[in-house]
Amino acid sequence: MAGLVALLPVAAFAQGSISGVVKDTSGAVLPGVTVTMTQAQTGAVRSVVTDGEGAYLVSNLPPGPYRLEASLQGFRTYVQT
Repeated sequence: MAGLVALLPVAAFAQGSISGVVKDTSGAVLPGVTVTMTQAQTGAVRSVVTDGEGAYLVSNLPPGPYRLEASLQGFRTYVQT
């Protein structure tokens, strides 16, 4: 089972957004990955699915620390806090 690598050029501001591209360990982009953001203090959850180029955007996020989880069947789940 291969691992996911979430590349995260992060931009998080008041009511900001987080975006990035999900790739596997060989560097290939992965469409169809579910990216879930969980706000650490409130437990609020937002999920999106990567597009055909492995890109995702989670917008209108309240400020605060988040847990990112990227999952796709056949791959190990990637988690970053």
